[in-house]
Amino acid sequence: MKTTLHIPFKKIIVTIVIVSVLSGCMTKENDQKREGEPAHPVLLLSKSSANKINSLVGRNKLIDNTFYSVKNRVDQAIKQGVIVPIPKDAGGGYTHEQHKKNGKLLYESGLLFQITGEKKYAEYAKKMLLAYAEMYPTLGLHPMHKSQSPGKLFWQSLNECVWLVYSIQGYDFLYSYLKEPERKKIENNLFLPMADFLSAGSPHEFNRIHNHGTWAVAAVGMTGYVTGDNDLVQISLHGLNKDGKGGFLAQLHQLFSPDGYYTEGPYYQRYAMMPFMIFAEAIQRNDPDIDIFSHNDSILKKAVEASLQLTYTNGAFFPLNDAIKEKTFKTVEMVYAVDIAYKEYGHDFDLLDIADRQQEVTLTDAGMQTALDWEAGKQQPFHWHSVFLSDGPKGNEGGIGILRYGNNDDQSCLLMKYTSQGLAHGHFDKLEFIYYDHNTEILRDYGAARFLNIEAKNGGRYLPENKSWAKQSIAHNTLTVDETCQFGGDYKVSSEHHPVAVLFSDKNKELQYMSALDTNAYPGVTMYRTMVMVRIPSLKHPIILDVFKVTTDKKHQYDLPFYYNGQLIETDFAVSVFTTQLNALGKSNGYQHLWLNGKGRSKGNNAQITWLVNNRFYTLTALTDKNTEILFATIGAGDPNFNLRNEHTGILREENSKDHLFINVIEPHGEYNPVEESTKGATSQINLIKTNGSKEKYIKVVLILKNGKKWEVSIPSDPVYAARQLVTLTEISNN
Repeated sequence: MKTTLHIPFKKIIVTIVIVSVLSGCMTKENDQKREGEPAHPVLLLSKSSANKINSLVGRNKLIDNTFYSVKNRVDQAIKQGVIVPIPKDAGGGYTHEQHKKNGKLLYESGLLFQITGEKKYAEYAKKMLLAYAEMYPTLGLHPMHKSQSPGKLFWQSLNECVWLVYSIQGYDFLYSYLKEPERKKIENNLFLPMADFLSAGSPHEFNRIHNHGTWAVAAVGMTGYVTGDNDLVQISLHGLNKDGKGGFLAQLHQLFSPDGYYTEGPYYQRYAMMPFMIFAEAIQRNDPDIDIFSHNDSILKKAVEASLQLTYTNGAFFPLNDAIKEKTFKTVEMVYAVDIAYKEYGHDFDLLDIADRQQEVTLTDAGMQTALDWEAGKQQPFHWHSVFLSDGPKGNEGGIGILRYGNNDDQSCLLMKYTSQGLAHGHFDKLEFIYYDHNTEILRDYGAARFLNIEAKNGGRYLPENKSWAKQSIAHNTLTVDETCQFGGDYKVSSEHHPVAVLFSDKNKELQYMSALDTNAYPGVTMYRTMVMVRIPSLKHPIILDVFKVTTDKKHQYDLPFYYNGQLIETDFAVSVFTTQLNALGKSNGYQHLWLNGKGRSKGNNAQITWLVNNRFYTLTALTDKNTEILFATIGAGDPNFNLRNEHTGILREENSKDHLFINVIEPHGEYNPVEESTKGATSQINLIKTNGSKEKYIKVVLILKNGKKWEVSIPSDPVYAARQLVTLTEISNN
């Protein structure tokens, strides 16, 4: 029998009112916020965009790539449970890696909750936050801490800043889900003490004009926005004393040149772009009156563009200074940079080409806009082009010249470095160069001696060989005098000086050139280097002409190395090779790390060395004299722990020489097909190079090709007057 329950209408009204009041109380408890505080999330992702991203899942490839990658990672972590170990290990160790992983998991699980609304993600993140809130007050300095910049969760405070940048965003996503007592515990036990430790507790790092300082102010400032602590925001913007001598705004002025070049070099420019861009985006959303993206003549726009130009067309960052070679623009830092620059600077459609190559976007307001326009087919090819990037806040501290020829599939690229020191991460290598071709680094820069986050290799820190080898001048494609390091290897001395940019021209794509002058690297020695990328009509690929003029007041030994990638094929002169026993080339200043494999002298006034890399041949043709000795060496001597890569070099040595003119031509040619086992054009097409010397107004280099053609490249001899003159190319009649 059916039973019907009758409830008086008045009781229904009362019940509805009670439920509504209780519901309102619960909402008030869970969504309670400080006076004047905006609704969360308040940083890079708005609630409306989170909903929109949710609707795009399954409909947009770039969003799908990121979303499912994040989801798979977090779902797997949830199965393993919350793991918050007591900090113990240095970089690369178990606890270090777990805490680093947790910071990102806090961000990603909160992000998934914000997008999907699934409570399992919020609960996982909440448990982890509460576990950290229990542990953090009990921590002293990390047991493996660095003496200068110690952390608590990590061995150095930099890692702590990165952790906070991620985790505070995760907390922002969970803010309205958490109850007020939970928020108080998390803020008072974890985020506010950590922000205090990284700011007032670490004044040197926080006020430092350096990438460490950028990560610190971003972490503390974003914490201020999320927790409603305006004082944290203000010290992040203006420095601990709020006097503008430190903080984010000072960093925008002092770390970039007017062209957007970051003084520590491409590798650290990439790393710093993430805190610069995400903190700027948080500032724009919370303090739009600051107009942060217009600050310093839209310097962040220039910085993103410069970052991308500081890569080869395969995406690899030029490995200058303390660089790890494997970094490309596909790193998370550049994904953030591209998305935010696209959103904030007028939708430059060539950035969509980079997003396409990255094949992911950030799950933020900016990333959503990038993904939508990419899906709509608005992208245009990104144009890697020749460019001069000045260094120094005023653009008067030297710079980097980059010459390019050809399309993105097979581009010749020549970089010459004549920057300032580059802070503590700089190397002593004024007027050095790197050469790329055929999607490969042909003449190399070593970068850093470090196995990042591999604990077995010095705890993931820089290796001793970073100082004894990688920073030394002989480790680079530039001049070393008397087997000593430029500036005596003294950071303070080198920081007081910089080379002078003399020439740069990319007006004629067939004849591009750059030159720079240094008078301080060695006492009494003037170094003037001009590099030319020139397309000779009868040659398939552009060649590189390198003219290095050295003048001095007394005699010295000069060593000019060329670190080649690939396999040596042949030389046109005899080489005495040491096949049963090797000795180091020298005793100090990097020479102790070079095995001397062999040496020889040219038969005449030229010497040729040919090598093969990526199925293309390259020949170095050097102008030589009776005093020229050619050394062949391999990196790896004086290395008991096998820390160094065994790369090869050919060194042009001039002993007991005063003024000297190095002239070298680098020529790509031919092809080797390992599948068909066929070889084409394996020998150089240059028969001879000669010069009139450096005493005249112009240094004239004559190239005599095997086809009988003669070409003359004319280069200003005196750097003082070079700016008024031009580099020219002329075909010489055989008559």
